[in-house]
Amino acid sequence: MTWIGKGQEPKLEPRILIEQPEYSYGDPNTGNMLIQGDNLLSNPGF
Repeated sequence: MTWIGKGQEPKLEPRILIEQPEYSYGDPNTGNMLIQGDNLLSNPGF
């Protein structure tokens, strides 16, 4: 199989996650976290 960009290293941009308490739900002491967002930058080239 071949596609445009195959074999090129993706440029990954670091992201900082900032908690927004107004969107938080549940017990904050559980240690569990659900992150919702756009994942287009997490898999460049795929």
